[in-house]
Amino acid sequence: MSSPPLYHVATLGCKLNQFDSAALEAGLISRGMVRTGDPSRARVVVVNTCTVTSAADAQSRQLIRKIRRENPGCVLIVTGCYAQRAPEALESIPGVDAVVELAAQRGLPDLALKLAPEIRLDPVCIESAEDPLPCFSDRTRAFLKIQEGCDLRCSYCVIPSVRGRSQSVEPVLVLERLEGLVEAGFREIVFTGVNTGDYGRDLDPPTSLASLLRRACAVPGLGRLRLNSVEPRCVTGELLEVMAESGRVAPHLQVPLQSGSDGVLARMRRPYRARDYREVLESVRKRIPGAGLGADVIVGFPGETAEDFQRTRDFIAGSELNYLHVFSFTPRPGTPAAGMPDPLRGDVIKARNAELRALGGDLSRRFRSSFLGRELEVLGLRETLPDGRIRGLSGNFIDVALEAGKEPAVNRILTARVTAVGHDSVTAVPC
Repeated sequence: MSSPPLYHVATLGCKLNQFDSAALEAGLISRGMVRTGDPSRARVVVVNTCTVTSAADAQSRQLIRKIRRENPGCVLIVTGCYAQRAPEALESIPGVDAVVELAAQRGLPDLALKLAPEIRLDPVCIESAEDPLPCFSDRTRAFLKIQEGCDLRCSYCVIPSVRGRSQSVEPVLVLERLEGLVEAGFREIVFTGVNTGDYGRDLDPPTSLASLLRRACAVPGLGRLRLNSVEPRCVTGELLEVMAESGRVAPHLQVPLQSGSDGVLARMRRPYRARDYREVLESVRKRIPGAGLGADVIVGFPGETAEDFQRTRDFIAGSELNYLHVFSFTPRPGTPAAGMPDPLRGDVIKARNAELRALGGDLSRRFRSSFLGRELEVLGLRETLPDGRIRGLSGNFIDVALEAGKEPAVNRILTARVTAVGHDSVTAVPC
């Protein structure tokens, strides 16, 4: 009997892409294929691309060429946001067998089989391929897409033109899929989308993210839920109430800032100003004192002066934020910001990026240090660190090295006491 064909899915970009890749993997597995972590051994390789920056585009192209060079005989399919935005650019790369846009991803597993005609399906696989559960290799944390697209029109962002307008998944479908993931053994499920906080506004009748969370928290056997990035205007009192009182929603929010300068925020077409953002963070901290608070920040936006950057730096340093995701501005084709005057030099952008990353590191260390001697709720991941300890993730998004306890820690949510603070994680002992 011949061995089953191998596949590999390489994912770049955000949590939404990770969900899409998990759905693609489920489709390939249901058709009789087996995952390999080595793309050079795979018969079918899928590259799920990102296009949020020009660097992401370049990374996608480099990965595609590397895979083709190391595996000249594979079926190589490219999908994702870059494939949606500029399919012709990817089709022109030698060795790409097919480019699949976002709306056609559901048919990608069958396309892979057409491009590899020697693969023969078992009839049982065909019957089970209708709507398989997304496949996440860690088997402890899973992503669940509840929303797609974005109605904001930020001047720098290409994603709304790629992913379309905001569309919410019906609550009954979200809850069905959530129940399936819980039954499959996942202890943490991350609700994800392009603009997760807009969930439910487009439905009939309209609903809200807070309402969905209330219903989700009632799912039997649920460990904990975590939210993806939530826009400042969507961090409502109702949402914070559910997070604070449910006991099942992780005390963690990623709230995009982008800039601490009102002038830059206006040119970015962001629907808030620095004072509004500060009030959001303060309301979260007041309601959920130990919450982990993160932000996305863009440096080097056209026309960003030294004073603008200093305002951003000072704002962050004096804020409730605990960690940063720092991005360097790159013009995206077709966006208003691509044609704005006064672009910054690359060396200036690089220096500002490095300065904010250093500040983010300081904020993160300060936050982690505040938990020394205190207890955290930690999920044990299916990853063993080089020294034999188990890697874990706290509810407030602190990376944890779990010492051995009386009971197994993997795929369990347990209480652990922080005994040491390292460069990028803490050490904790199960209580």
